[in-house]
Amino acid sequence: GPTGQWINQAKADADIIFAGNSSMMDGFIKAFDGNLDVKNVEVLNIREAGIVVKKGNPKNIKSFKDLLKDNINVMVVDGAGQVGLYEDMALKNGKRNHLLKLRKNIVYYAPNSKMAVDRWNSDDSIDALIIWSHWAKVLGEDKVDFVQAGKDSIIYRAAEIAVTNSTKNREDAMEFIKFVQSKDAQKVWKKWGWEVK
Repeated sequence: GPTGQWINQAKADADIIFAGNSSMMDGFIKAFDGNLDVKNVEVLNIREAGIVVKKGNPKNIKSFKDLLKDNINVMVVDGAGQVGLYEDMALKNGKRNHLLKLRKNIVYYAPNSKMAVDRWNSDDSIDALIIWSHWAKVLGEDKVDFVQAGKDSIIYRAAEIAVTNSTKNREDAMEFIKFVQSKDAQKVWKKWGWEVK
């Protein structure tokens, strides 16, 4: 990503499209103007949204509710498959005041995960990042900790994959999709913080 860097080339010659969640795949289906069929979409593994904090968790953040306290600087991703994620977490149990408090603590709205990671690595003032669990692995478990949101705020979303209608390599594409769902591939998913089948 970001999507704008690859989508035009993908429209021309992609065999497979991978999406970080259903809303992202829905966007790709629309963007591909009939070259990507919703009936071809396979739901893959899921992962939870939670909170990345600095190693050692200096602000003692133990769940989503701790992000509502005073003097907690929060970054959210509000694009690229995470549109509305922080709102879903805040309002999961219908507590409007959670969203009110969270909004007061948000210091940066990243348009995608890559930009969130870049900002995290360059801005020490950010205490917490709401993002998918696997990004803690990307950021480095020696540099960050991952805090689960807690049962009142946890949100899951699934990766999805589909073969394009125009592929010239349908058999190979289908074989690859079978592979990413195989027992061997599940080990890789798990290593990178996804829940396995």
